[in-house]
Amino acid sequence: MASEPIYKPADGSEDAPHEQAKPRARAIGMRGLSETPAFYLIYLVFYFTPWFFQLPGLRDALIGFAAVGSFIPVYLYANAGDPYRNGAKAHRIVIAAAYASFLSLALIPVAGMSGNFHIFAVTLLAGLRPQKLALMVMAGLSAFYLCASWLLDVTIFEMVLSQFIAVMAGMATLAGYNTAQRVSVREQNLRMEAELAALRERERIAQDLHDLLGHTLTTIAVKSELAARLLDADADRARSEIIEIRDAARITLRDVRAAVAGMHVTTLHQELARARSALSAADIRLVVEGEPPEMDQAAHAALGLALREAVTNIIRHSGAETAHIRFAPEGALIIEDDGQGGELNAGTGLMGMRRRIESLGGEMEIESRETGVCVTLSLPPAQPGHESLESEP
Repeated sequence: MASEPIYKPADGSEDAPHEQAKPRARAIGMRGLSETPAFYLIYLVFYFTPWFFQLPGLRDALIGFAAVGSFIPVYLYANAGDPYRNGAKAHRIVIAAAYASFLSLALIPVAGMSGNFHIFAVTLLAGLRPQKLALMVMAGLSAFYLCASWLLDVTIFEMVLSQFIAVMAGMATLAGYNTAQRVSVREQNLRMEAELAALRERERIAQDLHDLLGHTLTTIAVKSELAARLLDADADRARSEIIEIRDAARITLRDVRAAVAGMHVTTLHQELARARSALSAADIRLVVEGEPPEMDQAAHAALGLALREAVTNIIRHSGAETAHIRFAPEGALIIEDDGQGGELNAGTGLMGMRRRIESLGGEMEIESRETGVCVTLSLPPAQPGHESLESEP
């Protein structure tokens, strides 16, 4: 006799009641009414089968109704909880099975098919765990029932029929528990996978927004300060800076939308152009040596975003006068400055840089000196057949 599964969070935490109710309702709807404990109480009707052939006396009728009525709450009590995942509590099962077994023997002198309660007793014991224990106890109860029925002069037909149905129902219940347990585990795994996918997506969006907004807002802040200083001294230059601020805000808005949609792509050439503009506005001289190598789109995007983060850190924290960006012949990208250096705190930006580079099989090294910081980014050579991005003018 199967009982109702209760859906719980994959992490073992307890959700609010209304949050539990939705998955529980969905699980019941999926598995059907036949998976709820109350459904199987319908088989109690077989106790009254002999009454259709011979009406019972008042005493037998009252005893029969009392027995059936008292068994229902005991049965529901045994099936409370979550037997599909953890098994119903053993003491509940044992109490209910013992009571059902008692009724199956005590009602033998009373008009009615008392062996029906033996069937319930055996199927209740199928809920014990581990499964070997359930099989042993079910076999022991069946043997006891056969011996007791023989001694109490139960008809061979009723005794054999009850035992046969009990064995079939018990095996079916065991199989049902195993199947439902697998379904429950699969549901947990699916929910866990969904939660992990959502977490990865949140991390991706957070990282992309950090890379996009951190750099652009720093650039806008620096250019705004520069424009404010130039308003009286050089109005045309101030107007030019304001136009660049407007364009940067529009481009960033587009990039934010693309990042949220998972379509943001950048290249080293684009980030070099942004770096020149941002460093110039911050009065930091930029020296570029070499040219970006040919590489696939993923490598371009990873190095481009890493360059953006490094330049943002130079503007914000270094106090440098000069920044060097060097493309080494072996394919490494080296970014260094002549700022204050010192101890580095690996925040979200640096960790994001490292994750992006290492995800492509590359390495990232940071050297903090008294006179500045040097960041070295290296990626493995492009594999044959990988699409490369042509250099932009």
